[in-house]
Amino acid sequence: MATLQDQLRQDAASLQKFVTSVSDHCERRSGTAAYLEPSERLFSYIMKLAESTRSYLTRSLDLQLDLQNLLGLRKDVRILRAGWRFMHRFVKPALDADTLRLPSSLVLGLTARFREIPGFSDTEFVICHTDEFNYLNITLSKLKKQANYISESVGGPPFPDKLGLIGIPYSQASSIFMNCLIPHEMGHHVFGELHLVRTFQILIEKELIGRLGESKPQIVECLAYWAEEIFCDLFAVRLVGFCFCLAFVELYDVSMILDENSAYSPGRSVGLTEFTDYPPDLFRLRQQVSVLKQDRWWPHVEEIDSHYVRTLEAAGKLTEQDFKMPNLFNIDPGIILAAFFAIVPKISDKLDEITEGLKIETDEWQKNDQDISLYLQNGIVPSSLRSGGLTDDFIHPKPVSLLNASYKFYLQGLNLLISNIDGAKVDNKEDRVKWAKKVEMWTAKAIEDVMLMTGGFS
Repeated sequence: MATLQDQLRQDAASLQKFVTSVSDHCERRSGTAAYLEPSERLFSYIMKLAESTRSYLTRSLDLQLDLQNLLGLRKDVRILRAGWRFMHRFVKPALDADTLRLPSSLVLGLTARFREIPGFSDTEFVICHTDEFNYLNITLSKLKKQANYISESVGGPPFPDKLGLIGIPYSQASSIFMNCLIPHEMGHHVFGELHLVRTFQILIEKELIGRLGESKPQIVECLAYWAEEIFCDLFAVRLVGFCFCLAFVELYDVSMILDENSAYSPGRSVGLTEFTDYPPDLFRLRQQVSVLKQDRWWPHVEEIDSHYVRTLEAAGKLTEQDFKMPNLFNIDPGIILAAFFAIVPKISDKLDEITEGLKIETDEWQKNDQDISLYLQNGIVPSSLRSGGLTDDFIHPKPVSLLNASYKFYLQGLNLLISNIDGAKVDNKEDRVKWAKKVEMWTAKAIEDVMLMTGGFS
């Protein structure tokens, strides 16, 4: 019969084999693949943590331990394995997202913009691939907890500071327009780092007590999650402007609410006005439009000839009475919604507080929009715009201006580009796909050029 020490040797060897299999993927990653610096930091951390884990197991097994300590060590091995199983989930998605399978210039441009927010000037983001067709923020509170528990147990390094993880659908690795949704996930990072969930839980508890005479934890948790989603939407609009809203409409097919005349049809909005696990899409768009108006984007957005914009207009005109929720908690849903609606303005207040000092780039975009559109119409990368007709004086539009101007061009200017191409037809679907991709490529190249010329990559 195997002794307890024999069992421990087997368990420890099994754990080391597993840990090494994880770290080897980081250490032996393809020499032909290149990664952004935040990903390299993550891989380096995992390799160091793996080495610390192996050293801990060796040291522990070399000790002469009594029965109680042997049992404690066996428990430690089990807990360490659970922690490494959690870490295992993030290695391959991060390794898959090398610079050839990532909109690298966009990520760096968005990160540079994010760093303009007070308190986040040195934050970096690792972008991972996900097989879900959704954008995900990896909850760092859970990842850090697991990673730091391992570190404390084995005497390893702490989880890298100022590092966030975001998952994007692997199929969208080359997309510029769909990846305008990344700022929403950056909002989740801010929400977690500033511990805003507790801030809103307290506000929700007060609202529920005032209406129900008590606070129910299940309802508080649900409404706090709704508040987080709304905050992240508003954060994204504040960070990058209307391109986020257009990407939201496109990804989630919210324009289905329009009839053949591009007018809002309530009968087509089934499922888009009901609060369930998430706030409904039309409520989210309604709040996004409010930030577009506050930040002075809206007068320009509503002039864009697109059914996406008509969708935003329709959402912006809805009232709180247009939204419902099922009876999820055996309490009048109207009371729960009233409590949530009461804190929505406070979400906006918190956004204003966090982003105070962040320059809203509406004016800069408006100044460059027509020139960027003209460049794209003629197949020119819009990274250096002539200023005042002077041949030696150029303007380098910032990523926010490039994203919004290019998305606008994609929606209402693509016909102008296609009509300039010999043999291409505006009513040919394949031509539209081809030249829309070209617009994304030119936009990505423009962001890369501007970041290089302005020192944004430093």
